[in-house]
Amino acid sequence: MIAREAKRHTVGVLFNSHVYTGMYPNMFASTIIRGIQAAARDQSVNLLAACGVSHGAELVQFHPAWPELLSDTDFIPVGPWNTDGLLVFSPLHSQERIRYIRRLQDQLFPVYFIGSGAGSPSITVDNEGGIRQTLEHLVSHGHRDIAFIAGDPEDPGDSAARIRAYQLGVREFGLADDPRLMEYGQHWDQAAYHAVRRILKSGVKFTAVMCSNDQSALGVMRALHEAGSRIPWDVAVTGFDDQPEALTLIPPLTSVHYPLFETGYRALLMMRKRIEDGPGAIPDVARVYTQLMTRQSCGCLPQMNDGALGVHEAALSADKGDFNRYREDLGQAMIETLISHSSPQNISDTRMLCDRLIDAYLHSLADEDLSHFQVALMEILQRIEILEEDPHAWQSAITVLRLCARIPPAETVGYRNALLGEDLLHQARTLISDSARRQFTRLHLLQTRKDEALGRLTARLLSSLDEQRIFEALKENLPQVGIRECHVMYFEPRGEDPYGGSVQAPLGRESPDLRFESRRFPPPGIFPEDKPFNLAILPLFFQQENLGYAAFDGQDLDSLAIVAVQLATAIKSAQLHGKVLELSLTDGLTSVHNRRFFEILLEKEIDRSRRYSRNLAVIMADIDLFKTYNDSFGHQAGDEALREIAQCIRDGARRGLDVVTRYGGEEFALILPETDEEGAWIVAEKIRRTVASDSRFLRRITVSLGIASMHGEQLDARMLVEQADRALYQAKNRGRDCTVRFESGMIEAAHPGAPGD
Repeated sequence: MIAREAKRHTVGVLFNSHVYTGMYPNMFASTIIRGIQAAARDQSVNLLAACGVSHGAELVQFHPAWPELLSDTDFIPVGPWNTDGLLVFSPLHSQERIRYIRRLQDQLFPVYFIGSGAGSPSITVDNEGGIRQTLEHLVSHGHRDIAFIAGDPEDPGDSAARIRAYQLGVREFGLADDPRLMEYGQHWDQAAYHAVRRILKSGVKFTAVMCSNDQSALGVMRALHEAGSRIPWDVAVTGFDDQPEALTLIPPLTSVHYPLFETGYRALLMMRKRIEDGPGAIPDVARVYTQLMTRQSCGCLPQMNDGALGVHEAALSADKGDFNRYREDLGQAMIETLISHSSPQNISDTRMLCDRLIDAYLHSLADEDLSHFQVALMEILQRIEILEEDPHAWQSAITVLRLCARIPPAETVGYRNALLGEDLLHQARTLISDSARRQFTRLHLLQTRKDEALGRLTARLLSSLDEQRIFEALKENLPQVGIRECHVMYFEPRGEDPYGGSVQAPLGRESPDLRFESRRFPPPGIFPEDKPFNLAILPLFFQQENLGYAAFDGQDLDSLAIVAVQLATAIKSAQLHGKVLELSLTDGLTSVHNRRFFEILLEKEIDRSRRYSRNLAVIMADIDLFKTYNDSFGHQAGDEALREIAQCIRDGARRGLDVVTRYGGEEFALILPETDEEGAWIVAEKIRRTVASDSRFLRRITVSLGIASMHGEQLDARMLVEQADRALYQAKNRGRDCTVRFESGMIEAAHPGAPGD
């Protein structure tokens, strides 16, 4: 008996605010996403991330993509209906969103929070430990008057925890306890800028400023520079989160390292366990621990931050007599420090690289031959460069290897050259620096090419006044931008729900429209079932109109908002242009298309029918003795009759492909794609009978019709219309109120027509 393959789980990710402020992703959220993505790849889990984009210039406003239509959200179909569990960033900043998530939890739907303040189960950072480390460090520098720029006063999670830790630390270390030393900066640089200005204006004395996050530190440092305070000589500044911007500031920012990648990775693992084993299988709170990264903004000189390695040193020291256990602990220490400092794409592969490096290092020590370690490290660095990962993170792994030299296992005791290990590690740092320099140059060139490709795509999108050309531009240019996959969906109403239905935009001329319930995204068939998908889903909006959403491959988040915003603008422009064009190509009296539209569309359909070797038919229809109807009842009655006949013709040509046009006066022309002569005959006869039996005219009205059909390479627009026109003239000559097919030998001119017409 063959065992059934286990169902692949789908996990959704909901954020507490927009992921994209402007055109690029929030670094805090995107780093956690990369951790979630890495775990999803390792666990073969489908991923749907609802990534909101800010509207307008109000950067402080929270505007997430959300599975419920609210006043401050964009609806995105990532919810309990198409996922097995939801990872939710907290705090949620909205009572409506809090109530929505609590309803899901009451229904026992798996929800796992990233961050504190919204409920449990959750994974949170050690806020208290990070704040205490910072205070203790500043006290060691001699600071006693330490200001604090807090986060959001309405946030019961991280903001509140960091405030409490600061207040406890002030009492513990006997520091100045003046209420003027704390102001709220909303975890936003502009708000923090004004918070520091308020502290300065109050006149309270301070020599250091602690910030509740790095974003706040940006505003704090700007305000201090404007006030003439030198950092760190006049005022020391610290942050929290250790975002990449911390290293780029002048001076570099001392910050509490929040292991964001590890947080995302562990959150996905917890969610999978919750889905498979139930709510009792995971703890209410999981915690990730922090490390203070000291830099120049607090007055420290540049140094290696390896304090986190002390935990592993004790374990390695205790097990140094057991070589296998020693090697296992060393590998675990290396992988943990790599995860805390970088975002490896595949954890299991990274662990294999760590083991490879350890084995080569020990082999070089045993043989007193540098080449084993050098070759292994060069191979590892080449692989990292290909994957575009950060080689600098491996400096921390090399620092872990120093433990091997300081605490050797029993097998390594007695080497004649005790300095060999240090020589190897020194060479390793040199190789890593060279790798980082090469990668910087390479990434700079790649980014330049990517920006050029993005510029070309933007230009094509905004110059395309036809939706099909927009999607052709996407298909041709997205790979050059670095986006491997994109599916564009439009919303369409279902009952009273304006977003109940979705229509996939066809990316090729022959792609059929795919319609499905929005909450059933993704519909079967658009992604292969043999491998997991990883999607970032962004709203497509123009001003305040929600057009739909775009599902991108989530591997590279950087350019997605730029593409989504430009795409939505291009689509809306094309739609508006299409409406204007439709008005210019529509007959104002009958509301069917006019002759100009007939001529344009006929050329397109002939080109398509030739390319795919298909049939194409044209029907010419003329109202019999219409002049006498006008003379008898007046032009107003004649206009009403024309409108009614146009409707009769539309009723006869019911297929979505068929096109009805007013060719001129009382004559109509129909284009019937993929239709042979027999099919056209059926349509023409239905139209003729419908008109003849209509009782709403002031007297009985009939129509005469001529049919012509061609196939594939034979097609010629002028000839097809001429043949249908000749057949129509034959219908007039045969007594009117009939349908005639074109036959060779019909050489009479079609106009002016039979007497009386």
